[in-house]
Amino acid sequence: MSNSQYPNIFQPLKIGNITVRNRIMQSGHAMAFNSRDGITTERDIHYHTARAKGGIGLMVTGNRLVHPTSNTFTRGYPYGYRSEMVERDRSLTDAVHRHGSHIIAQLNHFGVMGESHSMDDYRVLWSASNIKSPVFGEMAKAMERADMDEVLEGWCLSAEYSKQAGFDGVEVHLAHSYLLHQFLSPVYNKRTDEYGGSLENRMRFPLEVIRAVRERVGKDMVVGIRFTIEEMIPGGMEPEDWVTIAKTIEAEGLIDYVMTTAGAYQSPTYLMPPYDVPNAWLVPTCAKLKQELSIPVFAISGISTAKEAEEVLAAGHADMVAMTRAQIADPNFVNKTAEGREDEIYHCLRCNQGCVARLFQGASMTCQVNPATGREEVFGPDTQQPAEKPGHWVVVGGGPGGMKAAEGLAQRGHKVTLLEKSNQLGGQVNQIVQMPRRGSWAWITEDLKAQITKLGVDIKTSHEATVESVKALNPDGVIVATGSTPDRTGYSDINPMQAEIPGVDLPHVITIEEVLKAPEKIGKNVVILDENSNRYSAGIAELLTDQGHNVHVISRWNALFHKMSTTLDMPVSYTNLFKAGMKYTLNSWVGSIDEKGIDVFNLYTGDSERMDGVDAIVLSVRHLPMEKLYFELKEALPVVHRVGDCVTPRQTDHAIFEGFLAGREQFDNWSKYIEPGSIERYDPQRAEGIGGPGIEAEPVKIVSAG
Repeated sequence: MSNSQYPNIFQPLKIGNITVRNRIMQSGHAMAFNSRDGITTERDIHYHTARAKGGIGLMVTGNRLVHPTSNTFTRGYPYGYRSEMVERDRSLTDAVHRHGSHIIAQLNHFGVMGESHSMDDYRVLWSASNIKSPVFGEMAKAMERADMDEVLEGWCLSAEYSKQAGFDGVEVHLAHSYLLHQFLSPVYNKRTDEYGGSLENRMRFPLEVIRAVRERVGKDMVVGIRFTIEEMIPGGMEPEDWVTIAKTIEAEGLIDYVMTTAGAYQSPTYLMPPYDVPNAWLVPTCAKLKQELSIPVFAISGISTAKEAEEVLAAGHADMVAMTRAQIADPNFVNKTAEGREDEIYHCLRCNQGCVARLFQGASMTCQVNPATGREEVFGPDTQQPAEKPGHWVVVGGGPGGMKAAEGLAQRGHKVTLLEKSNQLGGQVNQIVQMPRRGSWAWITEDLKAQITKLGVDIKTSHEATVESVKALNPDGVIVATGSTPDRTGYSDINPMQAEIPGVDLPHVITIEEVLKAPEKIGKNVVILDENSNRYSAGIAELLTDQGHNVHVISRWNALFHKMSTTLDMPVSYTNLFKAGMKYTLNSWVGSIDEKGIDVFNLYTGDSERMDGVDAIVLSVRHLPMEKLYFELKEALPVVHRVGDCVTPRQTDHAIFEGFLAGREQFDNWSKYIEPGSIERYDPQRAEGIGGPGIEAEPVKIVSAG
């Protein structure tokens, strides 16, 4: 595997006693693919095998928990301390090794960042001190010496089982506000005994863990650490402190590499930075650490392209580059790069909608742009079958859902015609990219356009479809993806008996779409009526404050833009908006509008307040499906389906997923959905066949009507 354009990426790297085939890796990341009892499943194996097949050099499995007190708010985390893991993990490591990759098990304890409400009982949170979690506000018990001994044995047992299972190494998690970070950092460690106070004392327990793990696995297994180099907390530890810690651990000969990272739960944006944080932002600090160490240093920094990774390696800033989300989006990233097929890569948006937000929602990880992520057994490339009878399909609408449907249908061998009424593809993505720091979303359109063009889809822009024009194409099937339109009534389910806000039809009441088309027409003092509480509302608020408007948000919700907390971009928008002087009123709605102002009422008391001097009112409320053409076509033609917002308005990941299913011609509601738990089972014979020689796994059975 090589590419002369990227000589450093495709240079092998020796780490301890293993040699990794290239310098691209996936760092440990939570997936929630494991069974209810925390055991490795075929879903895990399929996910990692797809990336091994795709050419990755090294993978680190995320958050294998070492003790029962390490509990969290969602299902599906693996328990490294259970002996049953050995057999199941052996199937995982064998599958990865068959395709030339290496894999390391990350071992962790959440400490106070867990949650005491387990699925079936209650737990006690353990930490360095009696502190509260900044996430859930729960109090932790300050660990006694006996507790430390127990957790120490949990780490060792988990490491021992990892070695027996064939992992190439283990990684001790010292970062992201988890237990060992809680001992290391004065942000969390308030102890007054020999485990608190000075840096030497705060390092004592983490060093005990690393020493014990090294002793348990021996010298012939790789041991690494995941390591914070920027806490991004006022008053927290500085990079120089973390360099001292790394040098101390290295000097004892305990570790073979350092995996850098940043952030804490008080600075969540930097744990898995959204696109709001510049690519490669952490590289300069990583480079300083590398200068001080002789063992390999791995960089993590929101790096999205091979060009960026090559520059980091060529400059000597790191020995390996973690491109975790890039390979969540496209497991074949490395092979495509090596083969000069970068134009076929599905790019990560760093939107955090599928890979982060779903975990906070208690669901498993996936990817907005790649519906097969985490569902490889059901939706992987090998499961896409040619159409039994290739025909002609017409797709109406060139947004994300329509393009994804066209791609899948063309891959199955159908002739596909795509009709888009505007002069460009992309649909509402073309609005999203106009918002502050949303440029990465253009990849949705660019990547899908590149794919459907290569597949020979006949793309007709500036073509407003009608029943007659679609019938004239003599299609065998039609997919309608006409999207949605903003509701101009100001209706909200929080005030359901008012069908329309009085005065909403006045000319200074406008939609976000209209703001984006003509921002210069907006007056100085703007009220945003927010029913969405997400980046859609925050984005238009930022756009207007950036342009010098005075913005006041009125929201039906009890928190400002609260849905952004799961995608980790809330702190960035908050900082910008509050600095710009944006005002907001929560738990409220507008009762009426006139030429001079608005009447605002509290949803709980009914008290009304007059707000005058309003030049423009921007509606960030519900959208309605554009479904008229769908129903007309359904009356006129035998095979008509719809996807995305014209079904009901939701997020782009819903539209892409539905387009993906439509491209596979999976329309039946009894059979197209994945039965909960059906891809999280484990059968040793089936697992033996994943990704290589052995018994071939049968296709998963999805939902049945019976």
